[in-house]
Parts: sequence; C-alpha cells; structure tokens
Amino acid sequence: MTNFRMSILLVLILMLSLIIQSCAGVKTWILPKRSINTSAPVTPTSNKSTQASAKTANPTKKDSFKKSHPVKPTSQKSNQASANAANLAKKHMEAGEYQKAIDVYNVECRKHPHDQSLLREYVQAIEDIKLVADKALDKEQFVSAGRNYNLLLKNYPHFNGFDKDLSFKSIHLNEKLCYCKKAISKQGFQEYRKGNLNMAIVLWEDLLAIDPHNTDIKASLRTAKLQQKNLEEKE
Repeated sequence: MTNFRMSILLVLILMLSLIIQSCAGVKTWILPKRSINTSAPVTPTSNKSTQASAKTANPTKKDSFKKSHPVKPTSQKSNQASANAANLAKKHMEAGEYQKAIDVYNVECRKHPHDQSLLREYVQAIEDIKLVADKALDKEQFVSAGRNYNLLLKNYPHFNGFDKDLSFKSIHLNEKLCYCKKAISKQGFQEYRKGNLNMAIVLWEDLLAIDPHNTDIKASLRTAKLQQKNLEEKE
C-alpha cells in the first residue's frame, strides 16, 4: 500500500512538472520581444542656433526697413558738386575775377579735403594767377602786376597745407609786390611833374588800393586833387 502511494505521488510530481514547463513556454510565446532602438541619438539644439534660425525665419522690422530703404551712395553727388564748383571757378578765372575763383576753391576744398583732383585744379589756378602777374611785370604794367601779387599774398594763408606744391613762396610775392609799389609811386611823381595831374591821381589811387597805409602817397594824392580842383575853378 505504501508503494502504491509512492507511485501515485511520483506520477503527480511528474505531471505537475510538465504543467509548469508548459505554462512557461506559453508565456514566452505570448510576450513580444522588446525592440532595440538603433536610431542615432538626437543632439540637443543650442540656444544660439535656435535664435539664429528664428531670426532668419522671422526678420525684424529693422531688417525689413534696410531692405526696403537701401542706403544710397553719396560719392556721386559729392563728385558732381565738386565738378560744378570747379566749373564755376574756371569761369571766374576766365573773366579775370581771381578773388572769386579763389573763394570758390577754398570753400570746396574745405568740404572735400581728400579730393586730389579738385586740389590740383586749385593749385593750377593759383599758378595761372602768378603767371599773369609775372607777364604784366615783364611788360612794366606795374599796377596790374602789383594787384595780382597783392591778391596772392593776402590769400597765401589759405594755401597752407599745399603751399609746398606751389612754385613760389610768400617772400617772393612780397619782393615783387614791393618792386611794383615803388614803380607805381615813381610813375605817379613823373606824371605829376609833367603836369599830368589826372594820370598822377589815377596811379596813386591804384597804389593805395594795394598799399593803403602809405601816408606819403596819401598826402601827395590830396595835393594833386586840390591842385586839380583849383585849375578847374579857374577855367
């Protein structure tokens, strides 16, 4: 009897073992296998890159304004203004209005200090005035020569910065101007002694225009005018 019970117990244990194994197999078949993620890891986007992308995608009002209102270059207008001023100065030179030409060049050179073309034209204009004065001196036209030498001498401070480009210095202008003054004064007295009061008066007035502080000429001029008035009254 005992052996029978033992046999039954062994059978039950064997059956229970089979049942457990069967349940384990069913569980493995039912549950899906976990998939392995093989995709590349997502790299976090930096804050600066995000801002840059957002700025590109959504331009600001300032960027839109720049695109709709591009800055126009001013060099063309500046060059045109300089050309117009140079043409005006040339017209003054041709008319013998040398002071007006110098004034125009002075103003434009201050506005455009780096315009080398304008500066070269200015220097050439000054040299032309000097040449006119030299030719007049050679012809003993002392009034014309003295007037232009005096003009250049008065404006010489404006030539500072490019005076080294000139063919003359202020001391040379002063020497020639002094020579013209003496020659005009001499001519005036020669005409006065000849009795040509009108010519003497004209010469001395021209001299005072370039030498306004000459007291001797002022006195001689007063005397000549008084004599001329007396002669007119007698007539």
